[in-house]
Amino acid sequence: MAGIKVLIVDDSFFMRKVISDILTSDPDIVVVGQASDGLEALDRIGELHPDVVTLDIMMPKLSGFSALERIMAIERPPAVLMVSAYTKEDAEITLNCLAMGAVDFVLKPSESAAHELDKVATELLAKVKVAAKVSPAHLAAATPGPLPHAKKYGIVVIGSSTGGPVALELLLPLLPKNLSCPVLVAQHLPAQFVNSLTDRLAKRCKLLVETAVDGDKLSPGTIYFAPGGANTEVVRSNTGQMMLSVTPSTEILTPSVDKLMISAAKMYPGATLGIILTGMGEDGLEGMKAIKEAGGHTIVQDEESSVVFGMGRTVAEHGLADNLVPLGQIAEKIL
Repeated sequence: MAGIKVLIVDDSFFMRKVISDILTSDPDIVVVGQASDGLEALDRIGELHPDVVTLDIMMPKLSGFSALERIMAIERPPAVLMVSAYTKEDAEITLNCLAMGAVDFVLKPSESAAHELDKVATELLAKVKVAAKVSPAHLAAATPGPLPHAKKYGIVVIGSSTGGPVALELLLPLLPKNLSCPVLVAQHLPAQFVNSLTDRLAKRCKLLVETAVDGDKLSPGTIYFAPGGANTEVVRSNTGQMMLSVTPSTEILTPSVDKLMISAAKMYPGATLGIILTGMGEDGLEGMKAIKEAGGHTIVQDEESSVVFGMGRTVAEHGLADNLVPLGQIAEKIL
């Protein structure tokens, strides 16, 4: 059977039909089966050998989280996309699923909000095609080496998308408490998911971790996450203090990596360290270009350690990567 084989797992008949209708609209995708709970999903995976599984989180008999745990124990597991509701509980579970080996997630549309379907359809189709190309080996945790002492630098700006939450959970806890500059992060996630991610990292990082708020004054030794559904930029106050401007946005890719990096390069000319981690698309290209043109330094996560080498490939192919290194070595490069 030609095409990307997908198994849909959801206890809601409505949601299974919505996802099936979206996927079957693309000639490159074949829905090979459906399951209404985690136990049925495991049986169907053994029968159908799908390339990709869309997996709901809250289900009877066996939850999506528990099912994923068993799926990842399969010798050659399919790629898994979590289907999450926009709630704090689902956001926290989804981040745990990404850490366990799920490639990415999509937000499920409301049964009463038909206008959401076009956006969900575009995102779902794109992510299924990306997931089908991902090797499970790319989801393994990197093993970092020892860290040297920190050096002074103006500002560090990190951009990431698909695979980014897991990469950030590996990278950011390695940064030492005495890091003498602020760290800004733009990770493509909805607002509730950014909040859950910062809560998780705050418990693991030596540095302070916060979700940025409009008007925040930048402080050394603090990691600021750009909130979802908004764009964050570095600006200078009337008194010369570096601070953050957070502006709501309806753009699909928020927070924007480009906008954050371009603003940082302008405010910290020659002293901005730009980093692009795993992710699909081209967001970050113009930002890394601005950093280079202003005399800053750039680091890109290499293809082998990336879940998706899209953003990084674009930067590298434009000759804008000063260093192309595995995830486990990026902390050393920062220092």
